[in-house]
Amino acid sequence: MFRFLVATWTATDIPAGYRRAEPVVRMSTGYWWNGFSYERTRRDALLDQRWRIRWSDPATWRDLRFTGIAPITAGAIASLPPAGVAVAVLGFGQPELSARLVGVLGLTAAVAGAPYAWRSAEPVAVRFLRASSAMVLADRVAELTAQRADTTVAQAAEIRRIERDLHDGAQARLVGLGLSLATAEKLMETDPDQAKALMREARAGAATSLTELRELVMGINPPVLNERGLIDAVRALALDSPLEAEVSAEVPLRLDPPIESALYFGIAELVTNATKHARATRARISLRGWSASSGRTDTRWWRRQPPGPRRSTRC
Repeated sequence: MFRFLVATWTATDIPAGYRRAEPVVRMSTGYWWNGFSYERTRRDALLDQRWRIRWSDPATWRDLRFTGIAPITAGAIASLPPAGVAVAVLGFGQPELSARLVGVLGLTAAVAGAPYAWRSAEPVAVRFLRASSAMVLADRVAELTAQRADTTVAQAAEIRRIERDLHDGAQARLVGLGLSLATAEKLMETDPDQAKALMREARAGAATSLTELRELVMGINPPVLNERGLIDAVRALALDSPLEAEVSAEVPLRLDPPIESALYFGIAELVTNATKHARATRARISLRGWSASSGRTDTRWWRRQPPGPRRSTRC
């Protein structure tokens, strides 16, 4: 509340700086983890988390310290204009000239100091409510550490996926290719026909391995997405799709690479689901509502159905 008043009166923004509560997660054991302890119920976990954050948050202690210091400092200075008005009222009520002069001085001080008295709250609030640079730096370091951990986990999962795809796909086919060529080399003199058949099989396996490697690289990030942007990448995706896909876009604007990648793979998943599960025959993808950091996609597909009114599914 006082931060809002200071911002309104002095145009000084003081961030609250309260710690954000982590989501409460239910574990496989049935207990709820709130970031501090395990509790039997979600309600107990939320209550325990709330109290722990409240009394361990430095922002809470800054508020308590300010509550005790503000009346002594800013409160005393802000009370000077009312005190001057009170002196003026008492002085004008006395018949002596000296008392009336004191009343005039009190009224003058009250009128002159009124516009500035409430500004005394600004330095006090900034000093005791705003987090120190060390605290801000510590919070930023903690945030970056958490982001780095999330990025590391995501990259590790992506590496495991690539290793799994290589092990189960291209690697196995390349091993089989080597065995086929070794067998064909042995049969070249004794059974040329069988050797030729093995070489044809090896050539087909090499083509399949090359296709799988290309698909693996495409799964990481399609080259057309890096070179030509999201719209052309979606159009290429529509051409490769078994559906009769139509792509429309309002503005050919390049977005940030992470946003383009997320939108591309989201659209690819929608088209795949439409092909596999919706039994669609046609699809229409509309990219619109561009801004500097985000966009909006509108995907529709049509299913095969008996004659009658045509229905579409929108996502």
